Amino acid sequence: MMSDEGHDQGPAPAPLDLGRVETVAREAAMKYVANLLQRPEQLEKVDQFKRRAARKKASVEAMLKTAVQSQLDGVKTGLNQLQSALQDVYEIKQSLDEVDENYKSIQPLHDKLKEVKRENSEFCQLAAAQENLKHIFTVPESVSRTRDLINDGKLLQAHKHLADLEMSRDDLLLELHRQPNQSPTDNNTLKRYFADVEKLSEDLGKQLWIILHQTLKAVRREPTLIVTALRLIEREERMDQAWSRKKEQTGFMPPGRPKNWRQRAFAVFEESITATIEGNQLNDRSGDKMWLVKHLELTRQLMIDNLKVVKTLLPPVFPPEYQIVKRYVQMYHKALGSHLVELIDQELEGNEIVSLLQWVHAYDSPDLLRHPGLNIDTRELGLGPLLENSVIEDLQNHYLKNMKSNIAEWTRNALKSDYKDWFKDEQPEADADGFFNTPLPVIIFQMMEQNLQVAQLISQDLVKKVLELFADELSQYASEYEGEIKNFRERHLANRNEQKYFLHYVIANANNCLCFGEYMKQLRKRYLKNEYEEEAEEGEEETDIRRDRFQKLTDTFSQISRLCCRIILDEFFIDLKDSNCLNELMTRAWMSSSNAIDIICATWADYNEDFLHLRPKNFDMLVTTGQRKILTEYLRALLSRKLSFKNYKERRESADKMLKEATSLKELFHHVSPKQDNSIFDVLYSLAEVLKLKDNSMLSLEVTGLVKKHPDIRLEQLINLILCRGDMNKSEARQMAVDTLGEDDANNKPKGIFSELANS
Repeated sequence: MMSDEGHDQGPAPAPLDLGRVETVAREAAMKYVANLLQRPEQLEKVDQFKRRAARKKASVEAMLKTAVQSQLDGVKTGLNQLQSALQDVYEIKQSLDEVDENYKSIQPLHDKLKEVKRENSEFCQLAAAQENLKHIFTVPESVSRTRDLINDGKLLQAHKHLADLEMSRDDLLLELHRQPNQSPTDNNTLKRYFADVEKLSEDLGKQLWIILHQTLKAVRREPTLIVTALRLIEREERMDQAWSRKKEQTGFMPPGRPKNWRQRAFAVFEESITATIEGNQLNDRSGDKMWLVKHLELTRQLMIDNLKVVKTLLPPVFPPEYQIVKRYVQMYHKALGSHLVELIDQELEGNEIVSLLQWVHAYDSPDLLRHPGLNIDTRELGLGPLLENSVIEDLQNHYLKNMKSNIAEWTRNALKSDYKDWFKDEQPEADADGFFNTPLPVIIFQMMEQNLQVAQLISQDLVKKVLELFADELSQYASEYEGEIKNFRERHLANRNEQKYFLHYVIANANNCLCFGEYMKQLRKRYLKNEYEEEAEEGEEETDIRRDRFQKLTDTFSQISRLCCRIILDEFFIDLKDSNCLNELMTRAWMSSSNAIDIICATWADYNEDFLHLRPKNFDMLVTTGQRKILTEYLRALLSRKLSFKNYKERRESADKMLKEATSLKELFHHVSPKQDNSIFDVLYSLAEVLKLKDNSMLSLEVTGLVKKHPDIRLEQLINLILCRGDMNKSEARQMAVDTLGEDDANNKPKGIFSELANS
């Protein structure tokens, strides 16, 4: 033990070496004085230094004296306290010795009082028996009278008799419990004797539960019944509390206690509410397709009526601590949620899911809890959601899954029906502006609108999911739609006489694609205006618009629209090829006739009567693409060297003809589309000037000017153009082209009409 204590306190301090301390002090003093007297003039201040040192020494001595005195006072106080404690310990020891002696002297008295203790116990038993004797002998009679009172509905009197019987039984059982040597036989005998008392308590409780089960009816007809039932419940509640306190002292609890009648009363309310909700389901799916709608509407009406009664008639009847309105609403909320989960477990179908979700959405609205006659705030009552979010999500996902299947079927059927109409022997319908269309977009978007309106009645979150589902499904539908348009074209190409109005229906479908994009934008703006950015103003750049699924869908239909425009142009060029006018360009026949360009212009003017039924966006795209394709065919004829001029006269006349035809083409497209730029044909002026130049010594300068205007021109194209003149051989033409363009690098060429020609 000593080693442990020494270890805990650390090593003992070393003995103080006073001689060494004095030596160190002297050395320090010498250094201090040497520092003070380093200069001669400091010797004059020696007296001042002495006085300062003396004052400091006196101060230190005073502090030491004070510290020592304080230590001495503390030691003195501690010694006095130790002396006092020693005296107290001595006195306590004497007192304990006296107690020990007294205890030894009274030991025989305990043995003498055993007999008295036994007699006292018997006396207590006899006193209790005597006090309850009259009740013991009259138990059968009291039980019979109490049963009659219960049957007659005299519940207050019945409870008084029941309380007397229970008191007699419980007092006797308590006395038996207190006996040191308890007899199981006595306990069992007494319990059997009073067995009917517990049965009476159950019968009385049943009568109360019947009354409480009909609370909402009884409170309107005979509220005194409710008051009586509540009085008896509260009496039993107080008795439960009293016996609970006694149990802490005696360890005894009578049979059937605690009765917990208040708790049982609330359980009865819950059973009554559940029965009310389940009881108004009058039919099922097999008997009535509208079974759920009717059941939910009846539940709503009953709930409003019942809660009105709860809010107005129950508070004056029930004790304040019951908080009956709050508790009743909470129980209704819980029972309703459980019932709805049971309905969901029955695997609801599409419209039934909608009805249920819509009803749940309207739960906390003026249609139900917020009804003017109720105005119940779910937040104040601490009510959670009627259905868990996971249940709602599962229900919505099931609804969306069914909707996805329905959308696929609806769109497929609509497309099949529309495809049949494309072969009709009559033109498609035109809108007020004269633009061709088919009913397909309207049919599909009416269906979408109806579903979105239903979803909007449920929740904004579901609206977003439904609209996104439509966007995804329409993306798949767009692929099928494009396939049908291609099939339509292939069938027409196989027999161009089969579909009389082929071009008109392609125009209608091109317009349909724009309608799809416009309808989708409208739906997005109308239903998700807070979710996505506003669309750009018409005519503005759309590069900043978020490329969400809706915009991508619009892009997809725009691509199909462009496909339709290509098919329309293909039809136009098939007629041109059949007339052989394209093959005639830049040939000897072309030099002596204007048939080729006249046919092109006349054919376009003829087709333009149908092109005017295109929507403006499609029409502009068609005109732009048509101009480029006509020019491409013209340039291909020129640069393929089908015609080689024999002399300058031929070359000049042909160049003039090119200038005239370029003007004719510009005038044509200015007439059909005045707002569009037709400067693309200006390239023919540049080429005509190259051909028209008489002096080939100036040709290099003219070619350089051409290349500056059209930097996308390829080396071979330039060589062929020079060779068309007929006044230079191939090596000279190549040398001039190389000197002007350098080595041909297609990857570094800008995009333009010549690059398109090279890639076509």
